[in-house]
Amino acid sequence: MTIKIIGIDHVAMNVRDIDRSVAFYRDVLGLQVTKREPSKQGIEYFLDCGPSLIGIIQAKDFDNAHPFENEGLGANHFSFRIRAKDFDAMVTHLEKHDVKIEFAKKRDKSWSLYFYDLDGNKLEMTSWPVEDGLSADKIKKEIYDPAKKSWRAY
Repeated sequence: MTIKIIGIDHVAMNVRDIDRSVAFYRDVLGLQVTKREPSKQGIEYFLDCGPSLIGIIQAKDFDNAHPFENEGLGANHFSFRIRAKDFDAMVTHLEKHDVKIEFAKKRDKSWSLYFYDLDGNKLEMTSWPVEDGLSADKIKKEIYDPAKKSWRAY
């Protein structure tokens, strides 16, 4: 095949309250609104996410809503990439905004932080510490305890 996919342009999500969701992605996650366009359901907001965009669309049918599920078919979650040096600050930042952290773990090769948006869509912040310049022998393997708001070795 001579055609090559060069990246993901955007991910679009239907939400219950477009104003609240745009505020969450803009004010809590720090994504900038780059454009607003008419859509079949009203207005779609696009937020800048590095080389890709997140589309936020007002949902019309709440009774048939199916947020990302771990076990079912379809999308499980989507992940944002952050620098390893910002990882701990992101945990603190999300908690300051009353975002419930489901799970956070620092492995030797990748770090993951899972949480949910206002509509129950599972999101992740991912860091690749060695790619970000940390020495592999200096990386501590830790897991986060949201109840105690602290890290512990595992």
